[in-house]
Amino acid sequence: MTKIAVIGGGASGLACAIEIMHTVGQKSDVEVTILEKLPRVGKKILVTGNGRCNLTNMNSAVSGYRGDTAFSRFALQEYTPQKNIEFFNGLGLYTRTEDEGRVYPLSNQAASVLDALRFECDRLGVKTICDYRAVHLKTVDTGVTTKIVINNRDRFDYVVVACGGKAAKMHGTDGDGYDMLKMFGHTIISPAPALVSLNCEDFTKALKGVRSICKTDLIIDGKKEYENYGEVQFTDYGLSGIPIMQLSRFVSVSPSNNIEISLDVTPDFTKEQIFGYLISRRNVDTGLCENLLSGIMNKQLCITLLKECGVAVNQRVNNLSDAEIERIAKIVKEWRIKVKNSRSFDYAQVTAGGVDCKEFNAETMESRFVKNLFCCGEILNIDGDCGGYNLQWAWSSGRLCGKTIGERINNAQNQ
Repeated sequence: MTKIAVIGGGASGLACAIEIMHTVGQKSDVEVTILEKLPRVGKKILVTGNGRCNLTNMNSAVSGYRGDTAFSRFALQEYTPQKNIEFFNGLGLYTRTEDEGRVYPLSNQAASVLDALRFECDRLGVKTICDYRAVHLKTVDTGVTTKIVINNRDRFDYVVVACGGKAAKMHGTDGDGYDMLKMFGHTIISPAPALVSLNCEDFTKALKGVRSICKTDLIIDGKKEYENYGEVQFTDYGLSGIPIMQLSRFVSVSPSNNIEISLDVTPDFTKEQIFGYLISRRNVDTGLCENLLSGIMNKQLCITLLKECGVAVNQRVNNLSDAEIERIAKIVKEWRIKVKNSRSFDYAQVTAGGVDCKEFNAETMESRFVKNLFCCGEILNIDGDCGGYNLQWAWSSGRLCGKTIGERINNAQNQ
């Protein structure tokens, strides 16, 4: 009996287990066991895409990933978004593609994705042991072959570490996989929260709940490092929304204490157009400045920006000076907000950092240090953009890992 353990019953682990069995053709002498620390598998899948599960992105490419991006190329090319959609079609799950290439199940329920994976595991005879916390790995030479032992007790011919990073501990990812891999000498690149909101200094709570389409620049030590566009959400602690979450990993990994977000809250207009708009309002408007920009932005945002640039909200619009109009136009196009830090792993969707991919084979997902030890998914030093990129990596890396193991078993049995 060839025994394979998949540590972690998340997206990559479930995909890996299924791909192994698809490749070996459900041989009776192959046993795949998923070891899951939580009471049930796939808990994190259920919260992805706000409960809808954005399971891939048709635009997924290496450019949408950070970390050891070169390592991700082979898996992403082998298992493209279309191939992963076909994989789910084969499990009876169908999808629709929405804006920006985001792919969701037709049911609009993440539970449908998890059910498709669980039911296929059951059909294929994949064993699942829940409430099993793997904490220790070692190899043992039996005299005939080398086994990988988990928790000094359970012996396997192949082991896949697919237990995720450190993001969202309540869903089972608390970083314990790093400690297991360190036992074999693997290097861990410091994990940091990614796809997470930002804590900002002296941030006004009056904007809590306000949303605004913005061009967003990340400024580190006075230099623009990253830019994005989309709906920014203002909170009582700082900034959120997809554009902010996209750049958060750069905040998390930066050693600098001099980090700012520059918001252009009117990206559809140039500064000259805003200046002209303000001049025209001054010429006809005798009302209060608190309503000055209500025709182009949220009123509370207008009030906040006026206070930030030192313009009294209760003065008359027709009394504004050219200097005040210039200050308003400037802050509307370039509102600098000081960032304290990213929020913690408890609020992050994924992990930046992880196992150094140089120590693994990109075409097999196997450790270069230990034969028949594999990794896939978020535990590796690869993190993707919002919009299905991280699940695309989970399916692709997990399936590549599973195919490798399955083909190795087939080859050994055919010799």
